[in-house]
Amino acid sequence: MCTLTWRAEKDLEIFFNRDEMKTRGRATPPREHQAPDGTRYLSPIDPDAGGTWMLANEHGLVICLLNRWHIASTPREPSQPVRSRGQIVIALASMRSPEEVEATLPNFCTGAKAFDLVVLNHEEVASYTWDEEKITSANPSLPMTSSSYRFEAVKAAREEAFSRHSSLEQFQSSQNESCSAYTVRMNRPDAQTWSRSHLRLSPDSINWSYWEEFSDLAKEPQLHEATLNRN
Repeated sequence: MCTLTWRAEKDLEIFFNRDEMKTRGRATPPREHQAPDGTRYLSPIDPDAGGTWMLANEHGLVICLLNRWHIASTPREPSQPVRSRGQIVIALASMRSPEEVEATLPNFCTGAKAFDLVVLNHEEVASYTWDEEKITSANPSLPMTSSSYRFEAVKAAREEAFSRHSSLEQFQSSQNESCSAYTVRMNRPDAQTWSRSHLRLSPDSINWSYWEEFSDLAKEPQLHEATLNRN
């Protein structure tokens, strides 16, 4: 239940709305972390599973994950462990390119539910889909979206909104729209947008603006800022 867009001009900019169930714990805003090999990266952290849906590392690589809720899950034995999708993103934190991600990703997918993984740097954008049996690659198009509720209708509504908005900032904030299950800044009885991210990647730094939403989008979100110097 998320929406992802990006643009590559002088800087690479990524916009990501994270939608989740209202019963889920509130995520920790982005801050600096370090991979086992010493690679520095920024990411928020999900308190329930300890993973993340988005990170940006000092090599200039950004990794974003969208759950594929509309794909029926493969039946599992009760004792079969389920791998956290957010932990897969953390496991890829030291990667330097989409090609490295593509080569490494198969090591982590077994046991995970279906997802789309979008990998970006200044030179290219790639996406990989895990359908619980195999990984396929594709050239992603804007906007990327997911929803656990009426996926095709939600996807169509967000694509129509994308065609109307003059900027990605307006699109991701659902500016001038009443928020519903279909809008990008989403609210419905059981789930909502919990955060909106705008990440700007330059040759020298990574700057992350993160708007932490309140329950039912009842008031203006709280803005958090994080920066990682790449030099």
